[in-house]
Amino acid sequence: MTGKTNNTFVINDVINDLIDADKSLINPLMKLNYFGRITKNKELTEYTLNEIKGYSADSTLPDYRQIGSRLYVDFQAGYHSHPNKELPIAGLDEDIQEFCRYIPVFESIREIENMSSKLSEKDSNYELKFPIPLQLLPRIQPYAIKLYRSTARMQLTGARLVGNSSKMLGIIETVRTNLLAFSMEIAEQFGYEIELNTYNQERETNNKTILQYMTTNNITTSGDGNIINTGDKAKIDAKINITKGSKDELVKYLQENGVSEEDTAELVEIIDAEEPNPDNKTFGKKVSEWTKKMLGKAVDGGWNVSIGAAGSLLAEAIGKYYGF
Repeated sequence: MTGKTNNTFVINDVINDLIDADKSLINPLMKLNYFGRITKNKELTEYTLNEIKGYSADSTLPDYRQIGSRLYVDFQAGYHSHPNKELPIAGLDEDIQEFCRYIPVFESIREIENMSSKLSEKDSNYELKFPIPLQLLPRIQPYAIKLYRSTARMQLTGARLVGNSSKMLGIIETVRTNLLAFSMEIAEQFGYEIELNTYNQERETNNKTILQYMTTNNITTSGDGNIINTGDKAKIDAKINITKGSKDELVKYLQENGVSEEDTAELVEIIDAEEPNPDNKTFGKKVSEWTKKMLGKAVDGGWNVSIGAAGSLLAEAIGKYYGF
């Protein structure tokens, strides 16, 4: 970054990076992250850091990182497999509809740029796919069976969200356009070379102005730290380190993420009472019923975790315990 002194932030450098469509968004994001840190602007620092490093699994994503999707299911009817059948989400429970409406894009902007470059080389019909957590299948199965009737017993074996890969390009274009408009407004307000000492003399007031520009240009999301959930134990660690067969590690992980002692004790009692299916990576009936109960608590507010995060957390944690 160039500037007259170390106490000057040259917003024009950011603007020049943004107007060159061939340049990566990493440079302007890094410069704005620096500006956010040096001015102690929490919202700008967190937003730019999320775009640089990628969003956590329980973040509230900006609208442009949610790609419209369609739901496809696989089911078994007797001896016959029926893969990739589209299932309209309108007939599902409201909370499941909300979960299935969009494919979330948590990846860093660098990863999105790389993915977009590769996707543009593929067939134009190439699609994005996002697997539905296995423990949500019991919530989807009744509607699927009703829609695809069969004289044989039907069992849902898998589900996924499918979206248009070209929307990945739209994420890059949206971030670039919004950041450019935001940077131009900053420049008009504070000048193209911002004297940081002067800015920080009225930092609180100036940061409120920055936040207003961020909101106007759709480059911030609501919530404290962009986390969906509330409460001391609401944040979900995406890295799950549970040794196969270790109940202590499983219990510790679940309780750290807001599952009550009573609910974890119930799981401990039943988890070894039946064999899972390692080939299909499905749990036994009792464990599945327990996870359904927990998802219900996520829906009605009894567990401060979004249903999407809850489904992934339970499936991955119990799967790790079983060694899937």
